Amino acid sequence: MSHTLLRFFEEQKMQSNKRIEGDIQKYRKAFAKIKVVNSQGDLIENVKGRIKQKTHDFKFGCNIFMLDQFPDEEHNKAYRKEFKKLFNYTVAPFYWQDFELKDGEPRLGKNPVNVYRRPSIEKILKYCGENNIDVKGHPLFWHLFLPQWLVQDKNESYYRIERRLFEIAEVFKDRIRDWDVVNESLSRPPHRENYQLPYDYVNRIFDLADRYFSKNRLFINDTLRFCWSEFIWELSPYYLQIENMLMKGKRIDAIGFQYHLFKTPERLEREAEILLNPTCLFNVMDTYGKFHKPLHVSEVTVPAYGLTDENKDVQAILTEWLYKVWFSHPDMESIVWWNLVDGTAAYAPLGSAEGENYYGGGLLNYDMSKKPVYHAINNLINKEWHTELRFNKSECLFNGFFGEYDIEVIADDKKTHHKIHLSKDGGREFVLTV
Repeated sequence: MSHTLLRFFEEQKMQSNKRIEGDIQKYRKAFAKIKVVNSQGDLIENVKGRIKQKTHDFKFGCNIFMLDQFPDEEHNKAYRKEFKKLFNYTVAPFYWQDFELKDGEPRLGKNPVNVYRRPSIEKILKYCGENNIDVKGHPLFWHLFLPQWLVQDKNESYYRIERRLFEIAEVFKDRIRDWDVVNESLSRPPHRENYQLPYDYVNRIFDLADRYFSKNRLFINDTLRFCWSEFIWELSPYYLQIENMLMKGKRIDAIGFQYHLFKTPERLEREAEILLNPTCLFNVMDTYGKFHKPLHVSEVTVPAYGLTDENKDVQAILTEWLYKVWFSHPDMESIVWWNLVDGTAAYAPLGSAEGENYYGGGLLNYDMSKKPVYHAINNLINKEWHTELRFNKSECLFNGFFGEYDIEVIADDKKTHHKIHLSKDGGREFVLTV
């Protein structure tokens, strides 16, 4: 299917595929050998079995803001079912305004006051623990979504920020490894004086996070504009901010890149040369890769304007290209889709086409039926980037994606199962004793 939004991917298809395919093999896969032996360590004859990948080391994620948030049980069950099919990583909401409705009373415990798109963190952790999904807390601080009760005095507000980080760390630091420390700090208007923040709040909050989350991973996260649109190599504002912070000794463990295409069709057409151009996407990742920190595409929205059949197909094709480009890059660690279901986005009533729902950026329709983009992502994660094969010898060499595997072995009419983990830095030979 040809479409003007696809033109740069189509024009660069040959060279892009060469890099993508080569780098996926180099950075996402490895050759490994399994050997089936008896208790004396001797190879066994007449062996057959199956190698089946069970998990991905790469993190494919989505926010989980709609967990049990629908008014009917049918939607809630479908959401729980579909979420775990695709994702091994998620984003839990810690927006201050909604997390601490009253001063000194954070929404903790199993049954806190209900807030739309802000499910209980305990409920999230229980669901994710049952389904092997890692969690990132988002965000510890954002200059928006501040609580109404926050005092105007900058010194006093900083004390409240420290109290917030301390309280969250006390409950969750050993249960949630990854944290967006500061969100979208480059978007804070410098002329605004009504923010209750010290001018150097980013550095100071990273210091607090380093103190209270000493064993966790600390992320910085910013918008499409500063990550991709206004990219000028090492002179990019985001690059300069990170470089400056690292030179000052601040701990940044990973770098987040939002990718919300919240633009009208006409504007996205004009900006496709930057935002939907594989050369530009690779340039951004190559440049930030110089920091030698894991990169995360932290929030993804690809539009399907008007939810027409044509635009749904374009959404799927664009998404497949984007995921291949991002997944292939050696420094990329995670891709996080933003809203799983259409009609559930921010700043709009549930099920409406208002606010961010205008963009139709879900993988599922509001009735929970699967859009073409769902099938595109599912095909990549669970088929194209999935390893499964059979063998009929005591030694088997295979080429697999990094992740955990179940090895089924049948020898002397006895069936056994063995777990192995093929990882980037781990071993390449696995001895299975039966």
